[in-house]
Amino acid sequence: MSWTRRDFLKFSAALSTGALAGPLLACSPSTVSRGSIPESLAALRERRLDYRKARAVPTICFGCTTHCGVIGWVQDDRVRLVEGNPLDPNSQGTICSKANGMISYTDYPERILYPMRRVGPRGGGRWKRISWDQALDEIADRMRPLREAGTPERFVFHYGRDKTKGFSKRFTDAFGTPNRLNRRSICSSNRRAPLMSFYGREFEWESQDLERTKYVLNFGGNPMEAYQGGLFMRKRLIDAKVDRGARIVTFEVRPSATASVSTEYHAVAPASDGAIALAMARTIVDEGLADRAFWERWANWDFDEMRAHLEPFTSAFAEAESGVAATDIERIAREFARSAPACCTMSNRGSAKHYNGVQADRAIRMLDVLVGNVGRPGGFCLSSLRMWKNRYGQEGLPVIDQPAPRPHAPKPWKPGTREFETLPRDVQERVRAFPEEWQERYFGELATPSEYPLSWHWYAMRVGQLVHPYIQQRRQEVDVYMSYTLGAAYGFPEARLAREVLTDEALIPFHVAIDVSYGEQAALADIILPDATSLERWDAHSTNSYGLRPYTGIRQPLVEPLGEARPAQIIWRDLARRIGGGMERYFDFDDLEDYYRAWYAELPIDWETFKARGIWMDEDRPLDYELHEREVPAAEVARAEIDPESQTLFVQKDGKRHTIGIVRDGRPVRGFPTPSRKIEVRDETFPLAARLTGLPASDINASAVPTYARVPEHVDLSDDEYVLTTFKWNVHTQGRSAYWKHAAEIVHTNPVMMAPVTAERLGVATGDEVELTTYRPKGASDRSGERDPVGRLRNRVRVVPGMHPRVVACAHHSGHWEHGVVARGGEPTIASARVGMNADTSELDALAREIWWSKDRGGVGHGVAINDVYPINPAPLVGGQNWFDNVCRIRRVSGQKDPRTRA
Repeated sequence: MSWTRRDFLKFSAALSTGALAGPLLACSPSTVSRGSIPESLAALRERRLDYRKARAVPTICFGCTTHCGVIGWVQDDRVRLVEGNPLDPNSQGTICSKANGMISYTDYPERILYPMRRVGPRGGGRWKRISWDQALDEIADRMRPLREAGTPERFVFHYGRDKTKGFSKRFTDAFGTPNRLNRRSICSSNRRAPLMSFYGREFEWESQDLERTKYVLNFGGNPMEAYQGGLFMRKRLIDAKVDRGARIVTFEVRPSATASVSTEYHAVAPASDGAIALAMARTIVDEGLADRAFWERWANWDFDEMRAHLEPFTSAFAEAESGVAATDIERIAREFARSAPACCTMSNRGSAKHYNGVQADRAIRMLDVLVGNVGRPGGFCLSSLRMWKNRYGQEGLPVIDQPAPRPHAPKPWKPGTREFETLPRDVQERVRAFPEEWQERYFGELATPSEYPLSWHWYAMRVGQLVHPYIQQRRQEVDVYMSYTLGAAYGFPEARLAREVLTDEALIPFHVAIDVSYGEQAALADIILPDATSLERWDAHSTNSYGLRPYTGIRQPLVEPLGEARPAQIIWRDLARRIGGGMERYFDFDDLEDYYRAWYAELPIDWETFKARGIWMDEDRPLDYELHEREVPAAEVARAEIDPESQTLFVQKDGKRHTIGIVRDGRPVRGFPTPSRKIEVRDETFPLAARLTGLPASDINASAVPTYARVPEHVDLSDDEYVLTTFKWNVHTQGRSAYWKHAAEIVHTNPVMMAPVTAERLGVATGDEVELTTYRPKGASDRSGERDPVGRLRNRVRVVPGMHPRVVACAHHSGHWEHGVVARGGEPTIASARVGMNADTSELDALAREIWWSKDRGGVGHGVAINDVYPINPAPLVGGQNWFDNVCRIRRVSGQKDPRTRA
C-alpha cells in the first residue's frame, strides 16, 4: 500500500478530529494470550502487513530517550510496523530507525519471558525458572526486615532508562530509602548544570526555535546521531538550512553526521570549545554587537566587569588553543550577532563531557545572553516543559498532576539522625558546613555524594559511575540491590569494577534485575524479573516542546506482554503489597489503565479520545516566547512582598522565602526561576561549592563566571599521546540496541577512527590492528596522583578524513558478551540462560545463520567492548563523567610497518 501526501494529510486530519477512533484506532490491547512465540521468524517475515486488517494504535516510542509520538500497526496480535504520529508537535510525524527497534526487542527470540533464579555461583550463567509468587515472596522477604529494622537505606535502587514518570520513586519513597540512583552523570549532567545555573532548575533542557532561526552555532552537539530531542531538531535544522538559508556552524573533533550537514565544520582540539566561545564573546562586545539593553535588564553580572573579564580571551588565544583560525572565529561571531535575535547556540557532549566542560557550556550559554536572543523567535528558547510544572503559562490553563496519594518519605540523612552519625567524620564535617538548604537535600553518600554537591544542588543528577566504587569502599552497606534497565556492567566507565562489585556477595548479598533482555547486568543478578516492553505497557509522557507549546502524550499497550512479562509498575505494586507495613496504601489500584486515567483526569478531553489521538496539546495556547516577561497575576502580587534592593517579589512559606517574580519597568513579571530572578551568568554557587569541598580556588570549576583552562591531562601531551573519545551511532541506543537485528546489520562493529595523518604517523591503514592503552586522569577528578594505565584494548583501524589529528574515536555500543545471538555476533546465549526465554534451538540456529558479519562466516565480527578502558572521571563539583578526556598511547599490532623502520 502506498500513500500520497494527500492521503497522509487526510489521515492526519482524521486523527485530529477523532474520526478514526472506531475500528482503525481501537486502542484496547488484544485479549489473546501471548504466552509463547507461536511462529518462527521466517514465517513472520512471510506475513505482510495488510492495512485493511490492521489496527493503528498511537503510543510513545522508547527506541531512545527522545520519546516521539508514534503509531503502531497491529495485525494478528503482532506489531508489524511503527510510523510517526503527525499530532506530535515535536517529531511532527517523523521517526528514525530506532522506532521499529521496539518491534525487535518485543519479539526477540531470546527475550526474558519468565522470572529466573540463579543456580550456582553468581555470574555463572546457570538459571532456574520460577513462578512470580516465588520470586516476589523471596524479594519481599529480603526487603521487609530492612524496613522493619529502620534501615531502609540498605536497599539500593539503581536505574538506567526509567521513564515511568515517578512511579519507581513512589516505590522507593514508600519503602523509605534515599538511595534511588540513576545514570545521569554518564549522560547529561555536565550540560544540565550550566542551564539550571543560568536559568533555574525548571530549565534542565533548552528548546531552540529552529523553525525560525537564521544561524546555529553548534559546539559538539550531534542531533543527526545522538542528542536528547535529536529527532525533534533534525527536520527543523534541515528545513531551516534548505528552505530559509540558515547557516549551521559546527565545532567538533570528528566529522559527525551533524558536521556533514553543516554549512561549516571546524575540526577543533578536544575541550577547546570554551576558548572559542569566550573569544567570540569578546569580539561581540568589542565591536559593539552586544544587546546591552537585554544584558543589563536580565543578566546578573555587570557589563563592564564582564568586558574586563573577557580581555585575555582573544581570537588569537582561541586559535592557539583550538586550531580554528582567529579570522574565522571573529567572522562567525559577527555573523551570529548580526543574525540576532533569530540565532541560537547548541551544545552537548562534545563541549560538556570534559574536565572543563561545565565552564565551556556556561561560556556558550553566555553568547545567547550577549546577543539578546533568549526567548525570542528563532532564538534560544526555554519551553515551559512538563505541563504539571507549568508556572509560566496563562491563568486558567490546565495543570496535570499525579493522582493522590503522593508519598513523601522522611529524609533520614539530615544532621543529627542515626544514619548521619554513622558517616565518616570528615563527611559529617563537610555536610555540616553546607548551607542549610543544601543540608536539606543531602541524603547520604550514594544519592548525594558530599564531594559533588552540584550533582544534587539544582536537581537529582546523581553520580552513577561512583556507585559501585563507593559500595566497594563500604560508604554504604547494601543488603538488597535492585537494578532496573541498567547496563552498568557493560556501559559504565571501568565497567569491570562494576562487575567485580556486582559479583561480590559480601558487598551485594542480593541483586534483583528487572529488564527485557538478558544483558551483562542481568547476568550478575540473583533473580531476574521480565519487564514488559514499551509496546506492552502504560506510561505518562512529557518533555520539553520544540514547538514551544507544551503537550502531553500517553504510552499505551498495543499488545499483551509476551510470556509472563509484566510492566514494572505492576512489579513494584505487587512487591509493595507483599512487603506491607503501610507501603501498600500507595499502590491502591488494580488496573494500570485506571491509574493513568486518574493521572489525566483534568485533561480537557475525554480518556478514549486521548487514547485515540495519543497526544494532546492546547492549540490556542500562545507559544512559549519570553516567558520571563509574562506578568505575575494580580492575585499573587497581592499576597507577595517586595525586596527593595533586588526588586524581587517573594512569599513566605514554611518559614522560607520563595521568589515568584521581579519588578521590571514598574511591572511585576515572572523573570527566571533563579534566586535573583535574572539570568545568573555570574553564580557564586561554584566558588562556594569549591570552598566547601576543598577544591582549589584556582581550579577552573571554582569560577563564579564562565572561564577557560585546559583539561589537566591535555597539557603538554607528548608526541605519542592521543585523546580517545567516543560517540553513539544514530541507529543505536547506547549498548541497549545491540540485539536489534535491523540496527546491528547497519552498524555491528566499532573500529578505531583516526585522521589520515595520524594513521601515517603510526604506520597503519584501514583494517590494521592496533592496541590502545589508557591512563588515569590528572587533576581533582583523580586524587591518587598516579599516572597508571587503566586498561588496554585491541581493535581495527578505520581512517577517516576530517578528524582532528590528535584524536582517535571509537563507538561504545559493540562487543557484547551477553544480550543474545545478534549482539554476540552469531554466538548463541548459553543454554541454561534460556530457561526463561522460551526460545527453541532451531529458531536461534536460523537466526545465527543470518548474522552474516560473524567471524565464523568471515565477517568483521561484533566489535570490541571498550568501556573497561575508560577511567572513572567525574567532573569536579558536578560529577558528570568526562568521557572525552582520555589520554592513550597506540601501538601497531598488525598491518603496515612503522614508516620509521622502512628501508
